[in-house]
Amino acid sequence: MRFFSRDRSRRILNIAIPSGLNSLLDIINLSIDLLMIGTFGASALVAVGVSLNFIMLMFAFTTIIFVGNSALVARFLGANDKRSANEVTLSLSFASFCFSLPLMALGFLGYELFFSWVGISSEAHNIGSAYLEIVLCSVPLLLIKQVSISAFSAAGATKFPFYIKIIITLINPCIKSILIFGFVFIPAFGVIGAAIGTLIINFLETLALFLLLLVYKNSPVALRGRINFDYIKRAFIIGIPSGVERFLTLFAILFMTKFVALYGTYALAGYQIATRIEGFAFMPGFGFMIAAMALMGQNLGAKKPLEAKYSTLNTLLLGGIFMGIVGLVMSGFAPQLSSFFSKDIEVINASASYLIPIGVSQVPFAFICILDGALRGAGITKITLFINSVMIWGLRVVPCYFIATLGYAVEYIYICICVETFLRALVYWRIFQSGIWRKQKV
Repeated sequence: MRFFSRDRSRRILNIAIPSGLNSLLDIINLSIDLLMIGTFGASALVAVGVSLNFIMLMFAFTTIIFVGNSALVARFLGANDKRSANEVTLSLSFASFCFSLPLMALGFLGYELFFSWVGISSEAHNIGSAYLEIVLCSVPLLLIKQVSISAFSAAGATKFPFYIKIIITLINPCIKSILIFGFVFIPAFGVIGAAIGTLIINFLETLALFLLLLVYKNSPVALRGRINFDYIKRAFIIGIPSGVERFLTLFAILFMTKFVALYGTYALAGYQIATRIEGFAFMPGFGFMIAAMALMGQNLGAKKPLEAKYSTLNTLLLGGIFMGIVGLVMSGFAPQLSSFFSKDIEVINASASYLIPIGVSQVPFAFICILDGALRGAGITKITLFINSVMIWGLRVVPCYFIATLGYAVEYIYICICVETFLRALVYWRIFQSGIWRKQKV
């Protein structure tokens, strides 16, 4: 295996591990929030859960910023052009702020419609509205934060956002607890306190990342130079297909949840538990995806296409091994993992029926993540949009709709998801092997 080396593997892991752990801390923070809010009853939990699903739709727009900025910064750093990389980061920070204002307004106008589409109770609707009226004010922070995180990721310096995330994770439960339940002279604000706390936490994390780019002398990327509208245009050309892809994927996930809901409360509860467990398993895949994206961009910028190929293959090897182990644990210990979240045997069995086929597909899922990241790092985002949209909707959502409406067992839905994952991994592999990524300009 000419592509494998210890130095290359060390470089990959130095990017992948902090990125994966960073995302893991995001899930931990979210879990802590939901645990606190859960003390106020089912309506509060449903309200915040659905509100977070609405916020997740906004992540389609943060993906545009993340991918566009990453691809350009990685290319320029690979070519030892730090001045241009700095200008890209500054320009995208400005563009993110400008872009976030109409997006935030759209969020305020659209959440009532979203609540009605989901069909939550009037009590949950009112709680969710009060929650989102505060949390939506953090949209500019979310977009600006993505510029900083993507710049560090493109430079391979994922440890910086990770260190900040550790600090944020330590103070998050303290701030949320005080605002939700009250402390000394501070009254208990309940769910509103959770929203205020979220706004404060997002501000602190964004400010820390921004200051790191602005004043830290040893930062690999900085906010320097002038605002370059050509860089903004190029970043959006690269990022928009990925944003559309993310939006379609998120909606596909919502549709899959509605399909499973047709099978009753136990099936839906088991599915929600299983997808939460799957979310933890996704973190290493995300870390390897960031590594593949950064190294592909840097090596193409340095005009080293062979090293770009070897770095991707090395990432596939490491990611495949790691996610293979994760898959074995998910499939082999599905009931045990599910029992951490529920003691109801029917819910546990329903959760296990999803985890077993999904565990089997973890290696091809790793291939999808890594090759998707590599192609994005090369700037080939239109191809990834086409592959993911056509296959997820054509081979997953549509067949699962017929499986659900025709009354076949829910297990057939999960098998369909597994088969589609294998097929999509094969398509990604063929695209990568074609070498089309060598010729892409950004």
